[in-house]
Amino acid sequence: MRDDATGGVAEVRDVASWRGAVSGALLRFDVECPRPERFHGRVHRIDLGEASLVAMTSRPHRAIRESALIDDDERADHLLSLQLAGHAEFRQDGRRATVHPGDMVFYDSTRPVEITSGEDYRSLCFRFPVAGRAAGDLTATRLEAAHGLTSTMAGLLTGLHDGLDRAGPAVADPSALRTTVRHATEIARALFDDGLRRRGLDVPADPHEALREQVDRYIDEHLAEPDLSPRAIAAALFVSPRHLHALLAEDGRTVAAEVRRRRLERCLRDLADPRDAATPVSAVALRWGFGNATRFGQLVKAATGRTPVAYRRAVLDGRA
Repeated sequence: MRDDATGGVAEVRDVASWRGAVSGALLRFDVECPRPERFHGRVHRIDLGEASLVAMTSRPHRAIRESALIDDDERADHLLSLQLAGHAEFRQDGRRATVHPGDMVFYDSTRPVEITSGEDYRSLCFRFPVAGRAAGDLTATRLEAAHGLTSTMAGLLTGLHDGLDRAGPAVADPSALRTTVRHATEIARALFDDGLRRRGLDVPADPHEALREQVDRYIDEHLAEPDLSPRAIAAALFVSPRHLHALLAEDGRTVAAEVRRRRLERCLRDLADPRDAATPVSAVALRWGFGNATRFGQLVKAATGRTPVAYRRAVLDGRA
């Protein structure tokens, strides 16, 4: 995660601009509106590393995300939408859910979805990477406001959004922000698992698979720490280093290579981000735990055929 919370705000007064704003902040949608001449809306996105918060307010409309709008290589994310005002109807995977203030609903970024909003629509959407099971069994299923974990999550998301909205782009304590986002992601996943259990949809997990998911999650959440190592991961998860290595070897991976691969992915993403164009390459490497600039350059060259500086220049110039 960067040391600040970045994003953007869009105020629009026509359907075409709304389509562009939502596509840029959340996902690509087509948009239909019964009264386009009266349409207006506002989108506020806050980027939180691998996660993001998107606040939306609008007049009634229908957003349709069909297969043609979903890229084959698009990252699989869960989206947890909290209804703040008005109502909305979600359709995905053959199910339909109507949500009112305080209710939540999950949907999946990699499958078609349709969202119809009513008058005075206001929502807050938390987008985070899928870890383990896909959302197919719980998409377009209303999570009632009265349920304890739903209200806990709602309070956390609204508090996080309001605090960051007041603070602006600079965050005084990046470490506290990372911790808060990690907790929000963990609670969202717990809410998802609880929803499955309450509906009798949970399947007993393979203990090795469940532990691999914990390993992957721990690696993602601690990539920025330069001392992240197999021994540190094993200690945090209360297993021996030997067991940890054997666990990842079951699906053809090694711990060190997995950490290196994910760090490199984050670095390449940041090097390709125009908002990071003024950040020195060495600072990008340090941000994600690479302390050796020479080794970092070798990894980027092996992955892209270019030095880090040349890769950034090519991507930002549109030649990659």
